[in-house]
Amino acid sequence: MTLNVTFSILVFVVDYYFIERKRSIIFRLSSENQVNISTIKSLQTENERLLKNQFIVNNLTEENINEIMRLAQKDDPFFLDRFQFFFPDFFSKLDHIGAKLILSDHHLCAMMRLNLDTKQIATYTNTTIKSVESKKYRLRKKLNIPSDVEITQWILSV
Repeated sequence: MTLNVTFSILVFVVDYYFIERKRSIIFRLSSENQVNISTIKSLQTENERLLKNQFIVNNLTEENINEIMRLAQKDDPFFLDRFQFFFPDFFSKLDHIGAKLILSDHHLCAMMRLNLDTKQIATYTNTTIKSVESKKYRLRKKLNIPSDVEITQWILSV
């Protein structure tokens, strides 16, 4: 009888220890998650600020921005021409930084420059998300962008 009581108490103590340990881990992960969410929001705000600043520098009006976005959404062949009109030095800077980029690389960079995410790019170009991710990976290698740097953020800073 005392052996059963002792065993029950021991099991209770061990269970309590693991429950508290699990609670501690959940609290730590929750705190880290809040920090990550905050970091993501600040990066998104910074992306938007950089994009707006670039639009101001290039004297882009809301009408011009809408035109470029409309051409991107339609995957119009004139998209790159209009983009290059409003961002005249962008492709030459990219070509100067890395290996010669092909037309599809320029197209991807232009879309990232407009701060479009992978899903939007895939939708607008009628390709899969995996395909766009692969193109981004190959572009990262061509431009020697470190893996710890977000490629869209890097493109926005060019």
